[in-house]
Amino acid sequence: MASPLGLGRRPLLRTVLLGTLPGLAACGQPQVTVERAYAGPRLPQPSRILVRDFAVAPDDVRLDSGFRGRVEQSLSAASPTDQRLAAARAAASTLAEALTQALRATPDLPVERVPPGAPPMPGRTLLVDGRLLAVDEGNRTQRVLIGFGRGESRMAAEADLLWIEAGAAPRLIETLDSDTDSGRAPGLAAGLGVGAAARRLATSAAVGGGVHAAIEGSRADDADEARRIGTALGARLREFLAQQGWIAPRQ
Repeated sequence: MASPLGLGRRPLLRTVLLGTLPGLAACGQPQVTVERAYAGPRLPQPSRILVRDFAVAPDDVRLDSGFRGRVEQSLSAASPTDQRLAAARAAASTLAEALTQALRATPDLPVERVPPGAPPMPGRTLLVDGRLLAVDEGNRTQRVLIGFGRGESRMAAEADLLWIEAGAAPRLIETLDSDTDSGRAPGLAAGLGVGAAARRLATSAAVGGGVHAAIEGSRADDADEARRIGTALGARLREFLAQQGWIAPRQ
């Protein structure tokens, strides 16, 4: 799927471990890699910064393969493709919003989130145009019960920073990749034993409303990791803004 700006969609460069059990494990901090760095002269200050909702494709999504995940998917009226697309869109929306909020931490430049296909605006614009490269929900049952990296979930994203002026083609300034991992913390079985852990999970599912309530955890994991990736990308882009002299460097 080609980018609306004609910048072709890149292959998956890396995957990201995603989705831990809240309260049991601390997630790894997202890593941001600069695949293409700007090395030109200082740019004039733009009129605004726009963050476009990240592009997604259902083929890049692997839904929760745990027991509860498979049951939930089988009960859904949506097709497998539609389920994968919904998961990708939800994660991409969360990522874009977190990125927008991270850039709004400075009052020096207006920052706005825009949908794909939004018309160009007058003046100079710095546009963040990204792609969600992979969403792999892993096996949440294994993550909760066993841990230690079993059932790991994954996500990867890439963002282009584009310079746009009236009458000129968009200019690619930087390309960033971001990844994170859920760590290798132990699951419930490490402290309770497999049988007791399984019974506790079954009880939690019953109290929380059955299968649907239990599966919501997979989407919560997705949202948490997408949010952290967006925040990490925003922090790196703020460094670029400071290098250009548009905002004050972070102390």
